[in-house]
Amino acid sequence: MRVAFDTTVLWGAFHRPAGPNFALLALAAQRTPVLDGFITDVVGAEFWWRATQQGVKGPGQRVPRTYSEQELEPFLQAFKVLFEPASMARAPLSRSLGQYAGLVGRPLGEFLHAVTGKDREALLSAATAAFPVTFESMDIADLHILCGALENSAEIICSSDTKLLSYDPVGSIRVIPPEELAEDLGLIESPTQLVIAARERPHQ
Repeated sequence: MRVAFDTTVLWGAFHRPAGPNFALLALAAQRTPVLDGFITDVVGAEFWWRATQQGVKGPGQRVPRTYSEQELEPFLQAFKVLFEPASMARAPLSRSLGQYAGLVGRPLGEFLHAVTGKDREALLSAATAAFPVTFESMDIADLHILCGALENSAEIICSSDTKLLSYDPVGSIRVIPPEELAEDLGLIESPTQLVIAARERPHQ
């Protein structure tokens, strides 16, 4: 299962080491066939920029804060295999449109195919990719995630971004939240399993 992670998964893991995001990254870092997870160079750069320049809101925090290299080091070391430049997948598009600015106004599926050359039939026929790419219709910064996933043959994009999740599916790629993926992989118990476990637990 080849999975592209976005920055929402990275920050979810950073802020909640006991949560599903961390569990997914930990499994991906083992490089097992069960979860062939990756981040692109643009996702890695975005994570660093938000951490050190823009700032990020953590759980219970009212305002964004930045982090020092020393604060980030344990997290980056834990998932070194994902953050190593040599192992990062390359995205064909950055957070800005650059040479692809002329494609603004085209349907999303057509835009993604023009940039990546991938999955033409599925992208052009997908109802979720039929709306035009404009600054009003979507977060243009999300395009690098979609293009990076397509370019690197991902089967799934894992994200907590509600806008990105609304594109599911993008051609043949599913877009699912980390909780769902972690449950599918058996990394966390489903609500049904928790209820069964509670019922079977002996009474004191």
